[in-house]
Amino acid sequence: MKVMKNKRLAASLLAMMLASTSVLAACSSTDSQPTAEGNQGTTKEEPKAPVKLSVLTTHLNSEYAKQVKTDDDPYIKELSKLSNYDLKFDFLGHAADYDQQLTVRFASKNLADLVRTPSIEYKSHPGAVDEGVFTELGPLLDKYGPNIKKNVPKEAWESPLVSKNGKIFGIPAIGALPASKVVYVRQDWLDKLGMKTPKTVDEYLAFFEAVKTSDVNGNGDPNDEYGLYVRENMAYADLFFKEFGVSPHAWNISNGQMIPDMIRPEMKDAIKFWKMLYDKGYVNPNLFTNKGADWSAGIQQGKGAMWVHDVQNYSLGWAPKVFVNQPNAKVDMIAPPTGPKGNGALSLQYDGVYYVWVIPTTSKNAIEAIKFLDWVWSDKADRFFAYGAEGLSYKVENNAVVWNQQVSVGGVATNPSYYQRIINPRGDGVMKPDILKFSPDFDMLTKGIDIAKNAIIKHDSLNMPTPKAYETNPELAHGNGYSVSGLFLDMFAKVVTGKEELEPAFDAFVKEWKRRGGDAAIKEATDWYNKSKGK
Repeated sequence: MKVMKNKRLAASLLAMMLASTSVLAACSSTDSQPTAEGNQGTTKEEPKAPVKLSVLTTHLNSEYAKQVKTDDDPYIKELSKLSNYDLKFDFLGHAADYDQQLTVRFASKNLADLVRTPSIEYKSHPGAVDEGVFTELGPLLDKYGPNIKKNVPKEAWESPLVSKNGKIFGIPAIGALPASKVVYVRQDWLDKLGMKTPKTVDEYLAFFEAVKTSDVNGNGDPNDEYGLYVRENMAYADLFFKEFGVSPHAWNISNGQMIPDMIRPEMKDAIKFWKMLYDKGYVNPNLFTNKGADWSAGIQQGKGAMWVHDVQNYSLGWAPKVFVNQPNAKVDMIAPPTGPKGNGALSLQYDGVYYVWVIPTTSKNAIEAIKFLDWVWSDKADRFFAYGAEGLSYKVENNAVVWNQQVSVGGVATNPSYYQRIINPRGDGVMKPDILKFSPDFDMLTKGIDIAKNAIIKHDSLNMPTPKAYETNPELAHGNGYSVSGLFLDMFAKVVTGKEELEPAFDAFVKEWKRRGGDAAIKEATDWYNKSKGK
């Protein structure tokens, strides 16, 4: 009897559990559906509003960026939509104006979540790293920035523009190309003279001599053409240095010391060669005073057989249509020549950093700023930073992009560089393959990119901080990688133009350079090299 009672009790309890489960299931089902009156029961979690992120950058002298109301800009709206961030761009001025306005912003602490700056230790915010103004980013990048770390090259992270004392305080924005300089040549003049593309220093000189004596521009004046056309401060005049084993811009290790090439004895061979070019009339006699605008105009008027400039300037600066009254003008890009001490080179090897993003410690959105930049560096952002906003500047037909580069917004013309550079946190995207394939100059540009890439000046001073002696004595500096300056330029110009003799002038320059702080710079550079290279 007891067994029977226990069985009946167990059955009763099982029935109660099943009934309870049915009720709970029914309640759960009911709660997830609208009631008969149309009201919700338990409400689903609403999607969170996009995080607001502010960005402080430059308008790069773009007329559209200067005039646009950023809250209404369709490109910024599209970028916000795609990234799922509510982006607020604040455009400051360009170049010197930007520096001045950035100084004011840092002084007033009127900053953004992301701030564009040339370097973490830039003059507009001196001491910012040491004073804790910038967020240390290494741990955040490790956790939230896999795409950033994957796509930004190693050299950029090691740059003093980005890191200090082994810690990362900035996120690099990358330049358009790892190297951009090429030799431009008037191919129609080569053809007219029946000459092949020169490949050695001697072949270059033979071309220069033919240009000097042949009136190749056909204007009746045999004395207004020059083999190599040069502008002031030796800007873009990197030919005939590395052919002799040196570069005015580089430092290299020698006998256990870091020495700038400009004071090395081999530099005298290059200077001697340049004096010969001047004496023979192979370079324009105003090479040290020829302003940039006059230099461009002179080439377009047919005064230069060769010049050095960036690949990306071909379409606007050196396409045949820009040459004045020269309907048969034809330009090509060629490599620098081989010389007595090896192949020529044009672009100083650099870390690839175009500028730097910093996150002030006043920002409450450091993690979100990193997440946004990580999206920026993902494949999902490629199309926007190439073609802009879908439905405005491009559309997709038959799985192919149809790109409209001539778009106006509010009556103001936009330029692709607006979304390829100005609001592109990656850096300068104007030379990416997805963009170049639309260019009518695709073949020429891709050829030039390969030439420039193979004409890089390798050196031991990659990522070397600027010596402190240069800060107090700027005349010691060699220039900025595109031009030369200071004591070196003064000596170089005097020797080339015949105002001073090479040997005594060069020796006096080296002695004065060392006296003004060069010896201290050499010690500092050597210490850096030994520490960074593990010597």
